[in-house]
Amino acid sequence: MHNDLLTSPSGVPDGSLAGEHVRDLYRRGVRCVALDEPVSLRSATPRDLRALDFVRNATGQGLLVRWHLRAGRRAEPSLTAHHLTHLQPPVSLDGGRSAERLAEWRTRFYVGRCVWRRGPGFVQIRDRRDGVLQRFDLIRPEYVRAVALLEDQRADGVDPEVLDTLRAEHLVLDFGGRVWWAPYRIDRWPVPSMVL
Repeated sequence: MHNDLLTSPSGVPDGSLAGEHVRDLYRRGVRCVALDEPVSLRSATPRDLRALDFVRNATGQGLLVRWHLRAGRRAEPSLTAHHLTHLQPPVSLDGGRSAERLAEWRTRFYVGRCVWRRGPGFVQIRDRRDGVLQRFDLIRPEYVRAVALLEDQRADGVDPEVLDTLRAEHLVLDFGGRVWWAPYRIDRWPVPSMVL
């Protein structure tokens, strides 16, 4: 089976269905995909967020993605150099200091940098984007429900106070007035959990 697949983010289903699409590609033997349009954070559209969902889910599955990020000249340098470094680095990145930011992203990236998993009645998130482990054990029902809604891109159903709390920890990011859930889901830790 051919391992390269050219896919369009506009053809990727919304929310958790994007995760199923990625798992299906992996089951079929695909190990490398390329998005045919750049992802733009300048004024993010639903297509751009679906593309980010695809990259997020592919990163969690271990599927290599070739993608391009358009952040714009005025994009905050720390946004792509920090809050998205848990995603596979893009092939190209525009904006100020792009070569430096992309090199830093490539250096900082590893699988498991910002992940979540579901247990019976809880969600656990492990985030190392700051260089130290931050672990969040979400046990309150409104938080567990919020993760499910955010994974499906249904932020309008999330309690605003919960959304603000997740935003403060950069687990939810805002692009062009749209809310995006940052951690990717894993079903098993790729290395001993003490490392993550």
